[in-house]
Amino acid sequence: MEDPRRESLSGQSESEVIKGRSIRQTGRISGSMLPGHEDREIKPAPRAVPDDVLCYPQVDSWRDRVWLLLEDLITDRVKALFVSEPPKHVVSDDLSWLDDLIYRITGQESNIKEEAARRLRIHYRAFRAAHATRTNDLGQFYARGLRYLRPQEIEDRARALLLNGQALGASEESIDAAIEELDARDERKGRTGQLYFCAVEEELYTDCGGSGHYLTYGSEYLYCLAIRAAWETSARRILKGLGSPTLFVCDIPMNLMGDQTIREFAGMMLEYLFCELVEDLESHSLSPGAGSALMIPVDLPASCIVGHYHPASIYDPLDRR
Repeated sequence: MEDPRRESLSGQSESEVIKGRSIRQTGRISGSMLPGHEDREIKPAPRAVPDDVLCYPQVDSWRDRVWLLLEDLITDRVKALFVSEPPKHVVSDDLSWLDDLIYRITGQESNIKEEAARRLRIHYRAFRAAHATRTNDLGQFYARGLRYLRPQEIEDRARALLLNGQALGASEESIDAAIEELDARDERKGRTGQLYFCAVEEELYTDCGGSGHYLTYGSEYLYCLAIRAAWETSARRILKGLGSPTLFVCDIPMNLMGDQTIREFAGMMLEYLFCELVEDLESHSLSPGAGSALMIPVDLPASCIVGHYHPASIYDPLDRR
């Protein structure tokens, strides 16, 4: 995923419900694949996760452990006070409500989000997340790993795909104009030097995440170049005919995760745990559409790829039918 920002689109067709979420078929989903690495294909989530890997959507795998990691600060009395006097706003982005409870019981000032993130980083070896793309060659990923966007590589790919006579309206001039317009080398636009994942795999192919375009068309930069340089219908047809939608499941080493990212997930985990303590108190964390995107600023080594699978149904947020 080169960029987590998504175009907001309405309307659905050819829908079906999978796990309570609406999916739109993308038509011809799978194309030809180069042989190899069939033994690395795995089943969609849920699946077993090693004890030293933090899997955010699998609450049962970390609930007791997080309570134990923070038991010196979040005592039974702190939990009891929360249950008896639930804060008006139990949110993950600002845990001052929890810092206040801890102070009222223990007399200690704390930054619980910072401390929880620090302890998670120490306790867990890696963070489970998924990366979506479209490819006909698994070998390049299992050999080189997942690579963040290099604009020149994608631009060369666009020329190879669009200047072979198959893309209506495409020309060297139209590709150059698209490159200039998108200006992907401007780091402020959040493309170059960033590699994107989702902690909740389903967000990459259901409408709750709106990220199915990565599986449908591949690189977002390639898609944006193609629809500007060629007729849009022709560009989409070409991109959808390449290989198969592929979701790579990865264990990202904690030392590659940014501090802010771990703090955000620590806050969402604590929000969820405390909301579980009070009947009818619902957590926004892990609810459909809550979001679980994250970014690392480096390539991910091939050794961190757990395996891959090809989702059978994908919601395409860029399909305006």
